Amino acid sequence: MKAIAILALVFASLSIFVPVEGVFLAMFCSVLALISFRSQPTLSGIAFGLNIISTAFLSPMLFLAEETSTDTAPGEIYWFYVGFHLVLFALAVIWRLIRGAPRQARTPAVQRVEPRIE
Repeated sequence: MKAIAILALVFASLSIFVPVEGVFLAMFCSVLALISFRSQPTLSGIAFGLNIISTAFLSPMLFLAEETSTDTAPGEIYWFYVGFHLVLFALAVIWRLIRGAPRQARTPAVQRVEPRIE
């Protein structure tokens, strides 16, 4: 899961600089961050934060789509894309709170030997 969290973080960073497809790349990264949030909440949370910031403030495609679209209400496209990231982040936090952190498998060398009195 750590690899998925790192992958989400790297692609979330790259999605800031990709002009048009960056919004969709950020959506894909949010799905990856959702998958890895239970075991790696720090890296996944940073990926969610980057996606929300890049979609909300650094994406000119959303503003152009709002201006050129005539059949949608004002702000509908913007809130769909930003809301997608916010809903996935809320689901990840709820999933982590309900299920908790995954348990680490204990190897025999790490297990503590209890003395037996016989």
